[in-house]
Amino acid sequence: MTKEEYALAVLKRKVDVHPGNADAWRRLAFSVVSCVTLSFGSYAAASISVGPQPESAYSDTEVSTNVVFNLHRNDVKAFDVKMELAGTVSNCVQVAFGCDADGNGDLAPEETDFVLGWRRGEYFIENVADGARSFAEASEQADPSRFLQLSVKTDGAFKPKTAAFTNEVGACFADLGVQEWLFKPEWNLAKVTRRGVDPASEWLTINNRYSSFVIRLR
Repeated sequence: MTKEEYALAVLKRKVDVHPGNADAWRRLAFSVVSCVTLSFGSYAAASISVGPQPESAYSDTEVSTNVVFNLHRNDVKAFDVKMELAGTVSNCVQVAFGCDADGNGDLAPEETDFVLGWRRGEYFIENVADGARSFAEASEQADPSRFLQLSVKTDGAFKPKTAAFTNEVGACFADLGVQEWLFKPEWNLAKVTRRGVDPASEWLTINNRYSSFVIRLR
């Protein structure tokens, strides 16, 4: 199975789609954009975007999507993640990162290292290993448009050298400093989970920059 076939199989198998909501599935399928761009200088770049998920089929309103990235690369020099949503006190969107150790295409709790997200009207990040969470306030503006972005640059061993969080207010989680659990080069799966009664219109974008000169198009 090629990596493109694997990525599509993961997406199709792991998105909970209401049986009567085929149109929503088609919209989601077309909202997932994965591309590898031409390299400049000595770097190659990859970008993945995932749009709003379909309506949940369950009473708890939960729906999730597994997103494959870095399938054959771990030489990441820059890791940039941006979560965008219409955030309210009645919805929750979180993105979990880790390595799909068993290869089943679903990021399990025991495979998860790091989570960032929005819950009850504020942002949070979590180091799963010790359960420690940090929180940041959102803007007080009436417009519910919200975003949380993490930008990491790595050192020669591909461990975090610098790390910065921003949201619509400005810099956030600044007191956290640079932590190794904010990025690991072996990560190859992200899991987007949404809950809540208010539409979140969530988008996730992952941008990676790699160390070697490679040109790959798909």
